[in-house]
Amino acid sequence: MAIMVMTQYMRPALLLLLLPLMACSGGALSNPDTGISGVYSAQRPISDHPHHVLMGHVIIAHHDSAVARALVIGHRRDGVHGLRFTAAWQDGRPLRFRRETGTGCSHGHCRDGPIGMILLSEAEFRAAMVSGLRARLTGPSGTIDLHAPASLFIAAAGRAVGV
Repeated sequence: MAIMVMTQYMRPALLLLLLPLMACSGGALSNPDTGISGVYSAQRPISDHPHHVLMGHVIIAHHDSAVARALVIGHRRDGVHGLRFTAAWQDGRPLRFRRETGTGCSHGHCRDGPIGMILLSEAEFRAAMVSGLRARLTGPSGTIDLHAPASLFIAAAGRAVGV
């Protein structure tokens, strides 16, 4: 419940915080005005689709006592078209997917277009630290399988220890 409430109120603020992170190697984030703080991993390719490169990084964000853990997904612009997905699935079950829109730009760099994020429970996050996260995105753009390696989740968790 705390994640759902946090997501509802933090979504706009999280998006603003995530845009500058799209091309970074990982670090900490903090916004004293909103009370949001957290960490993020490096960004890595998470799909081997022949026509579209999906990039991903993992965030752990805190607001008061609520914690949000998510795989943030972006599309490396190919000059052809943007991608739109409405759901994420794992082994036939739906994952909590939040579609994001916007430019994906930060500091004049517009390499990636936002796709969305897969919100993870603590148990799902711990499982991803062991075997990574495999999922299938579905929507008007078709389907794309992705695999975020365990190292992204381990890196974010390691950074979170010091926050």
